[in-house]
Amino acid sequence: MIFIRKSCIILICFTALLLSSMHSVEARVLSNEKITVAVGNQQSWTGRNGTGNLSYYGCDQNCQCTYLTGGKLTCRNGTCQTTWQNKNDVYILSSAISQQNVTRQTPSTLTILSGDRVVLEQKIYPKTFDNLNLGD
Repeated sequence: MIFIRKSCIILICFTALLLSSMHSVEARVLSNEKITVAVGNQQSWTGRNGTGNLSYYGCDQNCQCTYLTGGKLTCRNGTCQTTWQNKNDVYILSSAISQQNVTRQTPSTLTILSGDRVVLEQKIYPKTFDNLNLGD
């Protein structure tokens, strides 16, 4: 199980790095013991609420992965939410507004809704590409 989780993290980080180098795409990776998520194309957000075309690439601990595009970013009341739609499912990544590189370990919350039902709600933490903890 630990080997599978390491493989998922490595795959997501490699994908995010590859996309970043090929297209000058800003990406970030967040994870916990159950899920790893890469959010890309952050430069597509214009600063206006409800804009952007952010990508979502998330894998669970069994390497079941989902790729989404068209994420829209909205910031209000100290929180930014990026939202992706996938048929009847809605993926929401909520993050507190903070100064860059000041609160590196401030978690974000990933919520997945299927219709009106919460399917998943997890705190996920930022990972840096050069300092991934792939140890047990």
